[in-house]
Amino acid sequence: MSDCQTARNGLSKVRQLQRTLYCKSKQEKEIRFYSLYDKVYRKDVLLEAWRQVKANKGAPGIDGKAIEEITTQGVEEMINRLQQQLRDRKYQFSAVRLVEIPKPQGGTRPLGIATVEDRVVQTAMKIVIEPIFEAGFHDCSYGYRPKRNAMQASVAIRKDLYYHAWGVVEIDFKAYFTSIPHGKLLEQISRRIADKSMLKLIKQTLEVGVSDKGNVVKTEIGVPQGSPISPLYSNIYLNVIDQEWHKRGYLEKLGTTLHRYCDDAVLVCRKEAIPVLGAFIELAKWLELTVNRDKTRITKLRDGFNFIGFNFIKRKSPTNGKSRIYISPTKKSQQAIRNKLKYLTSRRAPIKPEEFIAEVKPVIMGWVNYYRHTNASDAFRRLQRFINTRFRRYLTQRTKGRGFGWKKYPNRKLYAMGMIYIGSGMIKYPERPAQGL
Repeated sequence: MSDCQTARNGLSKVRQLQRTLYCKSKQEKEIRFYSLYDKVYRKDVLLEAWRQVKANKGAPGIDGKAIEEITTQGVEEMINRLQQQLRDRKYQFSAVRLVEIPKPQGGTRPLGIATVEDRVVQTAMKIVIEPIFEAGFHDCSYGYRPKRNAMQASVAIRKDLYYHAWGVVEIDFKAYFTSIPHGKLLEQISRRIADKSMLKLIKQTLEVGVSDKGNVVKTEIGVPQGSPISPLYSNIYLNVIDQEWHKRGYLEKLGTTLHRYCDDAVLVCRKEAIPVLGAFIELAKWLELTVNRDKTRITKLRDGFNFIGFNFIKRKSPTNGKSRIYISPTKKSQQAIRNKLKYLTSRRAPIKPEEFIAEVKPVIMGWVNYYRHTNASDAFRRLQRFINTRFRRYLTQRTKGRGFGWKKYPNRKLYAMGMIYIGSGMIKYPERPAQGL
């Protein structure tokens, strides 16, 4: 049997395992799972975890081992070693390497980079336990969930805004990932998982130390951002708010709908906003979380608001004069894609034109795919002009020409050379394979 066929069979078995766990959890909402740990070190699960880690790439952890190095040394050897250590219950997670990532609005965000082996084990854990909790997650959340995405969130919000909404409350948590209390998170997890070995492994991922300039500090609160399993922990914890919001009937009592994408949330208001904000803050306090009052605000639809890279605004249609909800890329998102392309497309870059095009194409495709369902025609035209100008100036500089190269390199010539054209029928949008359940 070929390696390709073996991989497909392994993936099929992993999917069947996930489907079985999901259906069991969906049908019996109070059931607790007692036998999960042995699923984590199944070879097909570990191999699927390795495939996902390799596809996500990522930097080396504290041990300095990169994905390429492990591939060269032998994946089979690593998988067998992990399997044996997990079976013997001797696996220990290494401290994560701390990296400060700049935030678009200023400041930095701490990112914990685990070793490749730790990422494989955490991904295997996620493969096993995610279906159990996914079955109980509320439909109002969209972030980091199988078969749910930002496009669905934006479409749902736009549809909701048409139902007599006048504004929204934009929620911002203060240092959410680093403030999740371990005790309360483990309490939520243990409601569905009773396997002590699995719970011990989960607790290890929470308490793993952080290495900053050689000093290892034990994590007593919060989950490390950058971990493959952290988004799942985030959804498990915030699902309490999702469920309580609807259980308490706030949709009817307060005339408010909750939409959440990981730790970003908006409350669509049809009545007064102050009681809505008070109710949400109360739920957050119950979970020992803090709402950042400086960044949490009440916004009228005619003023517009931003959510996960989308700008929502209510204005009159230029064609029929009726009020409509428009969605478009935020100004920050448009600036971010231009900054990224500037970095990739230095005019003095010692690369060939085809290499230039190969570098920018996937970046542009990803951004356009994210916004293709919105009212983004103006943003796309601006991006197209920016790309063409960068490419034209690069070509002019490369041939030691003068000026901006408008006559020598008109748009049609750039497209003939292979530069992407963001236009109807010209750009292809490949469907992403469904992940998970």
